[in-house]
Amino acid sequence: MLNSHVNSLAFKCILCAIISIAATAEPENLEPMVIIETKSPVPLSETSPWVTRISAYDLEERQIDNLADALHSVPGMAVFRSGQAGSQTSLFSRGANSDHTTFLYEGRKLNGGFSGTYNLGQIPLTGASSLEVLRGFSSVQYGAEGIGGAIMLRNEPLKKKVSWKMEVGSNHSVNGGIDYGFSESGWKGRIGTAIKTTENEQPYSQFDSQSASFTFSKKLSDNLEIDLVGTGFKSEVNYPGNTKSTSYPNKDQYLEVQDILVSPGIKLKLGEWKLSGFYSYSDDELVNKNSSLDDTYHAYTNQFELLINGEIYEGITLTAGGSYEEDNFFKKSNATHLTEVDVNPDTQSVFALTSISLGENTSISLGGRADKFSAYGSESTFSTSFDHRIIDGVTFLARFATSFSPPQANDLYGNWGEPSLNPEKAESWETGLNLQPNEWLNLRITYFETDFEDLIDWDNTAFSMSNIDSASSKGFESSIEAEMRNFTSNLSFTYLDAQDSVSFERLVRRPRFFGNLILEHSSQSNSLGAGLTWSNDVIDVDGGNFSNIKGDDYLVLRLFGKHQINDGINVFGRIENLLDKEYEEVDGYPALGRGFYAGLKFSF
Repeated sequence: MLNSHVNSLAFKCILCAIISIAATAEPENLEPMVIIETKSPVPLSETSPWVTRISAYDLEERQIDNLADALHSVPGMAVFRSGQAGSQTSLFSRGANSDHTTFLYEGRKLNGGFSGTYNLGQIPLTGASSLEVLRGFSSVQYGAEGIGGAIMLRNEPLKKKVSWKMEVGSNHSVNGGIDYGFSESGWKGRIGTAIKTTENEQPYSQFDSQSASFTFSKKLSDNLEIDLVGTGFKSEVNYPGNTKSTSYPNKDQYLEVQDILVSPGIKLKLGEWKLSGFYSYSDDELVNKNSSLDDTYHAYTNQFELLINGEIYEGITLTAGGSYEEDNFFKKSNATHLTEVDVNPDTQSVFALTSISLGENTSISLGGRADKFSAYGSESTFSTSFDHRIIDGVTFLARFATSFSPPQANDLYGNWGEPSLNPEKAESWETGLNLQPNEWLNLRITYFETDFEDLIDWDNTAFSMSNIDSASSKGFESSIEAEMRNFTSNLSFTYLDAQDSVSFERLVRRPRFFGNLILEHSSQSNSLGAGLTWSNDVIDVDGGNFSNIKGDDYLVLRLFGKHQINDGINVFGRIENLLDKEYEEVDGYPALGRGFYAGLKFSF
């Protein structure tokens, strides 16, 4: 048996050397530009306190390879994994539902599939150069899925290089890949591929994933540029089910997921104005096979977007555009081969964002969006914000917005759907301070509040999705970033109060307190760090009888480090869940215990 595992592991390592991800950029010398907040480039130092950027350097140093783990360090982002690696992982941004966050890849919206939401535990960071997070409402910029915010993966071109990584670790896990960047004859690009496989700790819980991404661009003239971006992954995960189920462990249950995005685009400079547009095709397929369900869910989307931005007058900038999105949802029984759901909603949209400078220290912004939904008619949303530099290093900010979100296909037509659901509406406001007294310290603090109308959530009584007449989510979030000499620290903390405004019952899987602490020390050839993630006072759903119960409180510690052998070779390793904490983020689905991982990275 041991020889069999060794041979299997050796084969996976060889395969990993052929296909996989690795690379990341070195720390930037120039200030990075962030586009997620305004859909146009803004220096990171000028972004609002509700914007977080995680660089590729940070992702590599902390040894993070999937979106779920990356978001643990972002305030306001509560992540819940139903089990172990590859399991369904949901995001509750500031108390909003998991389908209230827009996911983007280089500005193109990723397909959330039949459910309208991604399994964050399966989204790899293949070739990602950075991660941008906008917490809170973003409906004006990105449409109906923006009540809780937006998350964008960036895959900016790199200088010519090849980077290869391979990692092995606990539970016969293998993770690795190759990344290639080039810049020649006007062409710039980046290509990355990756594989990941693990047996996990639970019986019958194998997880396998392959992913790839690419970015190509060419400047045809000083005023014209074309590009082509794409990403995708294919995964299979076996899941034994809830430990409280009478059928646990079920060896025949599995999910197969395949996601693809391909998008050509064009950028045109017209004097002081910039015009850009793209067409995007995304495809999501999920095969769900277990003791009671045997279905295939298929969703594909065609999207067109046109955007223009520039300066109307000195101190007044405008970003405006329009889009058309056609969604196609299918649900088919694998047993009968009959199509049970076939719907084709579409959305036409126009939007505009303007920023007005009122002197050196003050600015306001206004935004509006009009959407025409084929199934729900026309709706409009708007936003406004204000910022004022009180003194050097201290900026006050505030904003208000409305949001509108139609039910997702799974809410209406899924196995526990309800076709009569109403669309969700929300009003949100927040205020915050951005404090940067010196070059090595940055403090951001925000108070937020959202009032929901017809919030869609699980109803334990009806055993289906249902509208909550009125709900609210409020709290505050803070982050402190400090860098002195060779030491870096990052602390995030969130207090959240999310509840049904009529019954005053708390909404499930919204912890009252949660946060993350990262401490790092680096030298010319070595780095060492520790990460601490905690969650306290959460309401969950009992995996046996589906009643509301108190969920687990937990505090999980991880260690990570690397050593640079020479300019092209790094050796790295980490320990996950160092204290071997036994806990469940979702009731009935044990999280991974202590795990050891080590690997090599070659760059040439």
